Amino acid sequence: WGGDDDEEPTTESQRLTAVGLTRKALELDASLTMLMGDNFYHHGIHGADSSSRFRDTFEAIYARLLPGRPFYAFAGNHDYGEGRMANISAQVAYSKLSEQWRFPSLWYKIQRVFEAGGQARSLDILVLDTVVLCGNKEENEDFINEQLRFLGDTYLDASSGQGLNRRQVAAEAQWAWLEEELAASSADYLWVSGHYPIWSAGNDGSQQCLIDRLRPMLVRHGAHYISGHDHMLEHFVYEGLNTFVVGAGKECCYPAVNVDTTPPNAMRYMLAGELGAQSHPPAPFPVRGGFASMVFRAETVDVALHAHNGTVLYFAPPIARRSRAHHGAAPAAATMMAADATDTIEQSESVPSTMTLIVAAGLGAAPALGIA
Repeated sequence: WGGDDDEEPTTESQRLTAVGLTRKALELDASLTMLMGDNFYHHGIHGADSSSRFRDTFEAIYARLLPGRPFYAFAGNHDYGEGRMANISAQVAYSKLSEQWRFPSLWYKIQRVFEAGGQARSLDILVLDTVVLCGNKEENEDFINEQLRFLGDTYLDASSGQGLNRRQVAAEAQWAWLEEELAASSADYLWVSGHYPIWSAGNDGSQQCLIDRLRPMLVRHGAHYISGHDHMLEHFVYEGLNTFVVGAGKECCYPAVNVDTTPPNAMRYMLAGELGAQSHPPAPFPVRGGFASMVFRAETVDVALHAHNGTVLYFAPPIARRSRAHHGAAPAAATMMAADATDTIEQSESVPSTMTLIVAAGLGAAPALGIA
């Protein structure tokens, strides 16, 4: 969603999509919005947490339209510089300066409780840094390693890190954190979100790193996944796992050049091609961008993919809450590290009657929990 560059900190399609997202978030009374990474195109934040990009690309475009509502962010490949040195720590630090920007650490957990149909329900969202998990081409590895110095060296001990660089050691720590959190979650709804998709038919295609390591974890624990990266809207269902790509926040859309990297018969919907010209099924009008909404009810979550103006392009079949067989034990004392944080609703806050999230992508878009 993050503009075009420092000289053009936003795009017309991003602004149009932000208006449609706002309209839908207000209509659904969304509890929060999630930003799917690539927050600041094309080379991330270069200065400190006082960079004008926070104002021009985020505050003036999203926060101004939804005052007082939280936006949860995480990193995409462009946030790490994409061929240049950036400052990912500035995006984390900005959380202390903004009332609405929530980026507490590189990977973290969001927890919510709500009532639906007279039943108490709970939601856990585990937010990942997929650039740390999978890297971003060899030529960017040194840039990423240098930016991760802000995490400190407390978990870079010789026994676990021998032969691995800083990103790779952090990746293994994050994988361990994810497995622990998935296993411990007793939430009715368990979702994981990160920038890179598991499967995508767009320019960047599917991510083998996540197919190999993330997908089995999600299936084992009854979780589902939502991502950005490719500038498209997509839904896949494969072996019971729902995955969504919500990456059209600043433009629409990448061509479908990597369909062969996705599982046969898994695709349920795809918004692709310039202005949606390659979409399946066909788009009803020229689409400038897009986002997603998620409404969590007593027994199911309803996910919709929207055009820039808020029009629903696709309703996914309702996705059932987790079975009791997938519920984990109550978490023991948490193993906390520099890149681990939790955001919860305090007991004193009112419990909503449903939970709605908006998803918006970065170089892409976001969903509404709505997720945006």
